[in-house]
Amino acid sequence: MKNSFFALRISARRVVGLVVLVVFVMVLYHTQYPDRMMDTFDSQMNVNKVDLFQIINVTKTPRESLFKEAEAISHITFDTVEKEDTVYTILILISSFITHRNRRIRIRETWGNSSMWATADKYKVVFLTGKVNTASSMIEIAEEAKISKDIVLLDIPENFYLLSKKVIVGLTWAKHNMKFKSILKGDDDTFMNIDNIIHFINQNKKTDGYFGNLMYHQPVERKGRYKLTKEEHKNDYFAPYCSGGGYILTNSTVYKIVPNFDLEKNLKIDDAYIGEVAFNAGINATHTSGFYMWNTWCEYVKNIKVSHPAKDPECNQFLLLRSLIDNRKHPRDPVLEKQKYYKNVSYFITTSKNRTN
Repeated sequence: MKNSFFALRISARRVVGLVVLVVFVMVLYHTQYPDRMMDTFDSQMNVNKVDLFQIINVTKTPRESLFKEAEAISHITFDTVEKEDTVYTILILISSFITHRNRRIRIRETWGNSSMWATADKYKVVFLTGKVNTASSMIEIAEEAKISKDIVLLDIPENFYLLSKKVIVGLTWAKHNMKFKSILKGDDDTFMNIDNIIHFINQNKKTDGYFGNLMYHQPVERKGRYKLTKEEHKNDYFAPYCSGGGYILTNSTVYKIVPNFDLEKNLKIDDAYIGEVAFNAGINATHTSGFYMWNTWCEYVKNIKVSHPAKDPECNQFLLLRSLIDNRKHPRDPVLEKQKYYKNVSYFITTSKNRTN
């Protein structure tokens, strides 16, 4: 009876919302693309999802935490990610706004493409997207997901202040669907050097690892975009955390923090929230070289693991080519190798000084 009640309680409002969304989109889609309508949505709505009862019955995680994990999983509208019977050295979860198709394509064609790198280790890139009220965008993401097989669509609205929920669902999904040594959570405007990341993971001896650009004794902002009220976070400083552009969690860390996630009670600053949950689980964020989170001028450094931001295709390509030359996957280029920055660094330094004056 408890299992039945739990399933009904979790799924009822999700099912109603999903049905309304699907019917709405299908009706609009039918008026424009009648031949493709059923092919696109039938294939997406029939993808395999995690069996909620299997989560409850198989694991040793406390029952209350399992209910929360099942609740998180229920926010997945569809999951087209191909599941392989392999343990990935690194599973890369990328938070991606649903309309950022060009960024996803760029990642797939550049650093997300395994043929670019020297390593023989397995890695996988998965995109986490939310929902919007535009029917055409929902249709396009369904069609993209069908082809790329690397997207998990959530019924969580695309909103900066809901990013924590996207991360919660993404990490919970990974725990129950994928086999991995570590997870790298990042954004779709980053560059990643896969060879350097995998080398770091294979050299790491820390079981409960949480690595990235450490933010220590960071004050809680009470106004502006990152504002949190005293009710939302009573302390004036955050627990140590790693910048959200890119950070690594070991397998053990993921399994320890996921049961402590709470979709209803979390911080709207997603990277700070991960730090709080990890800290409460006895896991300390560790500052690690190679995570360049404010690399606005697109500087190349040989130990680079993650660079943010890398919105410009040219910056992404520059960092990739420099990385491939150093990893001997690309012919030497004396001119390019003398170039340390893609952009004019003096401009950014001058602009920064003007802002502070």
